[in-house]
Amino acid sequence: MSDLLQIVKGLSMQPKCVLVLGARTEAMLNWLFSLTATQVVLVEPEPAIFEKATALYSAKGKPESMLIKHGVPEFEAKQKSMRYFVSNVPGYSSVFPPNVIKSIRPALEFTEQDAAVIELKPLLQQFDISESRPCLMISQLNGAEQQCLNGQILNAFTHVVIQSSFKPIFGESKPVEKLKKEFTECGRDYLALAESMPPYSNFVATKKVNAEQALDYFSQRQQHREIKAELESQLRALQSDTKKCTEELQQAQEQLQTVKRRSEEKLKELAAEKSQLHSELEELKKQCRELSESRDQHKHWHLENKKWAEGLVEKSSLLEKKLSDCENQISALQNNVTTLKESYNASSIKEKDAVKTLALNTKLMSKLQADLDELRFQYREKAETEKGLQKLIAELHHKLKQASVFYHNLESRFPEIASATKDRG
Repeated sequence: MSDLLQIVKGLSMQPKCVLVLGARTEAMLNWLFSLTATQVVLVEPEPAIFEKATALYSAKGKPESMLIKHGVPEFEAKQKSMRYFVSNVPGYSSVFPPNVIKSIRPALEFTEQDAAVIELKPLLQQFDISESRPCLMISQLNGAEQQCLNGQILNAFTHVVIQSSFKPIFGESKPVEKLKKEFTECGRDYLALAESMPPYSNFVATKKVNAEQALDYFSQRQQHREIKAELESQLRALQSDTKKCTEELQQAQEQLQTVKRRSEEKLKELAAEKSQLHSELEELKKQCRELSESRDQHKHWHLENKKWAEGLVEKSSLLEKKLSDCENQISALQNNVTTLKESYNASSIKEKDAVKTLALNTKLMSKLQADLDELRFQYREKAETEKGLQKLIAELHHKLKQASVFYHNLESRFPEIASATKDRG
């Protein structure tokens, strides 16, 4: 237990309100939550201690006599936030940068953060803190007390316990010098008690409750009670009016529920119709997709048939060309046959001449006979060739008739083929 906690526990009076600027330790928090008959206001700038205070507040059932605020205290706030040096060990954080504390406790590490500013002046008014009744202020701000404490705050409390230092443990100036000056200007006597663990010291200032001020205070409290009674009477009248308004509101709510129920039923009907229309729309979309697919398929087959018909036209042209070549060959063969016939006639004449001259020249006759046999052999071959060509011409003529019939059938089934053929022509 710290010396400061022993000091505040040893005070003879029971304070009506306690303002704590920085609890610093868990022991201090436990003592504050034990003051169930006292209004306690804790302004805690250190994050770790604030979290512990909040957890203890929830564990105690959130007592109404306890108010916890997180931030740096100032009498009148000139800004919404300020920098704050947070220590890795709870109880050693401050708004001022660390100075001598580093040499006293070298293991400490600090992190600079932004902290909210809590204004003290409205708290004094809210909780009626004045010297007319016992009020206690405890400050453990590691040097920050020199920027938030002034004569108005010091005079508002009957009991003041402030932990400070004769050395600039945080910041460049010694906080004790300004604290002593404030006590002197307020005309308050104080007692400086050194902590068992340096470099801190505790400054304690007490004063009795002013009787005249207390009388004025209680007179004001009586007036406040009368005003309160009148306000309560007005409140009861307002509550009666509120009850009537509540009944009317309840009736309106019932009507609203009826309208709402009807609206919901109508919405359900509309939703069912919407669902049905959606189903019909999906069915129509499906039919459209099927028709589109069928149309694409028909178009595909149309293009395939068109290509096939164009191929047939091309094949027919090739056949006609081949037929023309065959006719030319037949004509050439006919010319050859005519030539052979003429040759045969000439050979016959020669044979007759040879018979007449046979007696005269047997050897010549034998040679002519051999030539004649050769010509006859060649004639037979030409005749067989002519028969083969005539047979081939007959087959080609038959196939051309079939192709012509098939092509006329195609033109009758697919008129676009005829138009394509005309265009090509």
